[in-house]
Amino acid sequence: MKNNKIQDERILLARRKIQSDAYGLLVWVLLISIIIQQFFMKAPFAQYAVEFFAFMGCGLYILIRHFKEGIDIWSLKSDGKKKLLLNTIISGVFSVILFSLLSGNYDIKTLTSYFVGFVLFFFLFRSAIIIINKKKQQTIENKLNEDEMNE
Repeated sequence: MKNNKIQDERILLARRKIQSDAYGLLVWVLLISIIIQQFFMKAPFAQYAVEFFAFMGCGLYILIRHFKEGIDIWSLKSDGKKKLLLNTIISGVFSVILFSLLSGNYDIKTLTSYFVGFVLFFFLFRSAIIIINKKKQQTIENKLNEDEMNE
């Protein structure tokens, strides 16, 4: 059964905002649940696997939808790679600090390998996402220009 009722744009916008806020809260709750179970309760992965995969699925969904729509995920207008590397290093430092505090692991060799792995993975991952996103945006821009010329 279709709902043919015309809806006010303000109401639609408010509903979408409420749903977006609820989605954000749900993602934070999943992350907090994973952290508590992993670090404080020392639970086996099987216990919090559902939350982990739901959290990863949410992130993947957002990433894919941004790609499909050609929305800029991380806009790095100036100093492209330098700023990206600096952001990744700062994130890596905070990640290592958080990891060491939560896990109680202060072994410098483990923390160094964690930091290097974090920085390499996220620098390459974000670089690839930025390149793919720029190509998608260029495709959309070319299509819009082509449509403009045809009119």
